[in-house]
Amino acid sequence: MLWVIGLVSVCAGLVGLWWTSEELHGPLDKLSEALGIGFSALGLLVGTAALAVSWLGYRADRREHAGGLAIESVVERLALAVRGQWEAEAQLRRLNDPYPLPVSWRPAEPSLVESWPLLLQIAARHSREDQWASCPEDLAGTDTDITDVLTRRAPGRRLLVLGEPGSGKTMLLVTLLLGLLDRRSPGDPVPVIFPIASWNPQQSLDSWMADRLTTDYPALRQNTTEHGRQNAARALLDNRVVLPILDGLDEIAPPIRSTALAGINAALPPGRSVVLSSRSIEYRQALSPDIGVPQRLNGAAGIVLEPLTLDTVAGYLRRDAGGENTPTADRWDPVLERMTHQMPLASVLGTPLTLFLARTIYNPRPDEAGPRLPDPAELCNAERFPDETALRAHLLHAFVPAAYRPHSLRPCPWTPARAEHTLRRLAQHLDIRRHGRVDIAWWELRYALPAPVLTMISASLISLLATVLSAAGYVLSALLTDSSSLSENWADPWFIGLGAFPVFVADLVHPSSTFGGNPSSWDDLRPMFVDGPFGLLSVGVLTALCVLVDGVARLRGRFAPARRLRLSFNSRTFFASLTCALIIGVSVTLSFGRLAGLSWAAVAMSICAIVTGLTAVPADARTAASPWAVFREDRRSCAQFFLAPVLGGSLVLAPGFMLGHSAVATNLDLTSYAVCVASGIGFWAGIVIGLALALNRTAWGRFAMIRLHLLVWWRLPWDVMAFLDDAHRHRGVLRQVGSVYQFRHVDLQRHLAASADAVVIPPAPRQS
Repeated sequence: MLWVIGLVSVCAGLVGLWWTSEELHGPLDKLSEALGIGFSALGLLVGTAALAVSWLGYRADRREHAGGLAIESVVERLALAVRGQWEAEAQLRRLNDPYPLPVSWRPAEPSLVESWPLLLQIAARHSREDQWASCPEDLAGTDTDITDVLTRRAPGRRLLVLGEPGSGKTMLLVTLLLGLLDRRSPGDPVPVIFPIASWNPQQSLDSWMADRLTTDYPALRQNTTEHGRQNAARALLDNRVVLPILDGLDEIAPPIRSTALAGINAALPPGRSVVLSSRSIEYRQALSPDIGVPQRLNGAAGIVLEPLTLDTVAGYLRRDAGGENTPTADRWDPVLERMTHQMPLASVLGTPLTLFLARTIYNPRPDEAGPRLPDPAELCNAERFPDETALRAHLLHAFVPAAYRPHSLRPCPWTPARAEHTLRRLAQHLDIRRHGRVDIAWWELRYALPAPVLTMISASLISLLATVLSAAGYVLSALLTDSSSLSENWADPWFIGLGAFPVFVADLVHPSSTFGGNPSSWDDLRPMFVDGPFGLLSVGVLTALCVLVDGVARLRGRFAPARRLRLSFNSRTFFASLTCALIIGVSVTLSFGRLAGLSWAAVAMSICAIVTGLTAVPADARTAASPWAVFREDRRSCAQFFLAPVLGGSLVLAPGFMLGHSAVATNLDLTSYAVCVASGIGFWAGIVIGLALALNRTAWGRFAMIRLHLLVWWRLPWDVMAFLDDAHRHRGVLRQVGSVYQFRHVDLQRHLAASADAVVIPPAPRQS
């Protein structure tokens, strides 16, 4: 806060300059002149010292901070963050309950991958030739063998993982990631899962991965010691200490999948380890584009996940239902018997996704069990479920109501119907407004309304607040002011200043003694307010001023999450503030003299420095960011953006307003009345500037504006973040990937989006 002290001290020096000015008082006595000179000298000395110390401390802090971000320490911190993130996510996804579901795989078809001799030849250019598997059949394995497949069998440590929908590809990648971290030595690459459904191949893969790293692990936004102005995320990628695990090539739009494959090959050529997952059919289609030559993942071996065996499914369902020879496990006997006949049921329940859906629906936990257990034998109804599509649709449709059954340990404030409606709306938002993306980011819910509409709303809110403040000052002044004379309460002139800012601006052009002097009666104040804040012209000027402030604040708008604010006093901020101060100062000096020009130049420079210099600091999490942590940090930074200009307006701008007006009107003495009026005006200006910065430079500002729309038109819960967190932590409907949520599976998202208007819900219950 030394820079604040420095600015206040500079203003104090201006007060001394005003005191000794002969333009206002004529020749002064020796005492007054000595006081003025002393006041000016004190302000200049203290201000210069404070600003110098602040600048030196800032530079020292930056050097110390940069010195603590060596690339080695960043790698180790990232490894800890990734491990903590995915271990917690595996627990929430119940991957180990009752035990990890074993997934097996076989080598991919030769037409989908490189020939084995060519793979060995490519890998030999970068490592020993004798350490890899001798033939594709050696890639086959089950469960935790996947770590050994990548590190010891696959030539060049490049692997393609293919599988049918819901076959457990993501679950296998999580197993691979945790296995690699268990075997990792200091300095080894850190495996990171990148859901590439949100990648647009028009952006280079390296740039997108760097952006994704800084989103999911905000500490990587900082610079490293060895790479100057390059942030840590980009430095990690350039130094090849990140092992990319790219999940979901099939979720990219079909026309650009081949382009995406070409982009992956360009960014990650042979010699760099990489893992890519995709559905088999979609990957095969990407190999045969309509235009251009076929693309494939260069220099990579491939595996294909196999369906679960009947014994695996039977043992898993019985164990999840209580174990062999228990009445609850016996409920599954008709289903398992039907599966032996190779009916559609065997194909549907042969994937980890549908197996998870079935266990959630028909094997409720003790804290969510109703009066009777649901009977899985209904799955054997051939008339109701004649084929695989009908069975899979039934499981997807019944999953959400089952996930939101009444819980005795974790009661849910939303009914199953309302929860399903909310999830359908979110899925439709991703499908239509976000063009099929899978990330549910709370700060991207602003896309529910067009950007021009949100801009109009923010400008309207600022104008409304300014009008309300002026009206409040007018009303409170009337209530606190006697009809014949002003009371001696300091609040009277403070509220007068709060309500009279538009008149104050007009009075600069046409100075009047009414505002400049100390009014003695309410009759002196009434014309000022009636002709000012509530006059049509004044309201128009007030609205235009607020729209201008909103537009300037939006120039450096930031709608991504932030941790806190900072005063970024760089060359652009300095020259913008200096240019604004020179224009205002020269204009006022030509009309009213050098003291008025200097005073208003200081006010203009302070306002410009606040508006252009206050920026957001990215979150600096020591672990992987969670949506709730990012939300709270950005909400706190929004409050800081709002309060900082209020404090600056009351302490810094108020003296400038007072001196500037006194130099123009030439009749305002340095009295308590003048100080209170100027403080009220400074507070008014700080409120307007603070709201403009809070709405335009934080993600929470836009999120706060969109919540009413989501509540009224989308009929979402008011506390959307609480709903998303509950759906992830307690219901298993959403999964967390860094600082965003995703649906448990893309098939669930597409199913909900396809029938977004199919459910009619009752009125929302009252929530405490």
